[in-house]
Amino acid sequence: MSQRNGTIKASSTRFWQNKMNVFKMILDAIIKTIKVLLMCLISGIVLVMLNELVLRNFFNKSFRGMTESAGCLFMWMAFLGIAVLYDSNRLISLDTVYVKLKPKSKTVVWYIHTIVALCLGFIMVTAFIGLYPYVSTDHFSSMPKISKVWQYLPLAIAGGFMVVKALYSLMERILPGNKAALEDRGR
Repeated sequence: MSQRNGTIKASSTRFWQNKMNVFKMILDAIIKTIKVLLMCLISGIVLVMLNELVLRNFFNKSFRGMTESAGCLFMWMAFLGIAVLYDSNRLISLDTVYVKLKPKSKTVVWYIHTIVALCLGFIMVTAFIGLYPYVSTDHFSSMPKISKVWQYLPLAIAGGFMVVKALYSLMERILPGNKAALEDRGR
């Protein structure tokens, strides 16, 4: 009977490890896509600002659309940067406190940190949903066909990523067969 239970536990553990590996691959692909997008956004904002500087300083002209597009690009860079920082554990750094803690205290701080990130991501998505009725009807003055939803969309993207990544981290820690889960349980 105990051999059968051991076999069931092992197959259950393999099942969850396979699912978590697929989930990790998806999260990694999302982050790689965001990193490429961030490089494009950085290039875009540099070109827009350089173009505006040339127009202003050499031709004494200014185009309001450049200022608005630079602001939109900056919002995208800021919020997508949050997703990349959270993925690499550099968003909320408690290193100075964390290294001095005992293992059980480190585990408690890790859970608190992850739950706070989960809540922050949820708040970001909720904020976008709350803003949507207002920004969907507002348009850029220089680009009247483009809704301001595009300026706030990265808020929802970064928040959604933080929720998914925090849930992944919690599941990885809680599900059986993971090294961190075994350490938390004192085995």
